[in-house]
Amino acid sequence: MANGGYWQTEREWQRAEGPLLLLDPTLSEFSERFGLHVTKNQKDWPERSIVWGESIRLHMQVYLASAEDLTFNLWFCASQDRGGKRYWKQETPIQGKVIAEFQNSFALLLQEGKAKLEALSEADLEFITNVASA
Repeated sequence: MANGGYWQTEREWQRAEGPLLLLDPTLSEFSERFGLHVTKNQKDWPERSIVWGESIRLHMQVYLASAEDLTFNLWFCASQDRGGKRYWKQETPIQGKVIAEFQNSFALLLQEGKAKLEALSEADLEFITNVASA
């Protein structure tokens, strides 16, 4: 995966992504139970994402926060583009933690995050930025 960018060697990449492999079974079970799809390592960065929703885009992501410390964040976000503006509601219940600190509660965190995101309506979203219209 060394791409000539941030990750200079395969060993660096494996060190950075390695902890996420411990979460993959939980992510797979969760996504299969709800008919969702897990993506991995978008933009050549160690991460796992689940995105779903129609009118409102719902996104749960666990990603490498510090390559030096091998700490990760868990991020939940609901977003919607309307009228040339983007609205969202987001939270980061896990910030700068090693996987071992939240691995045992990860399945519950995913369930809680999914429930929170799916409970949001347009009225709950806050303006974040203008977007170019397509």
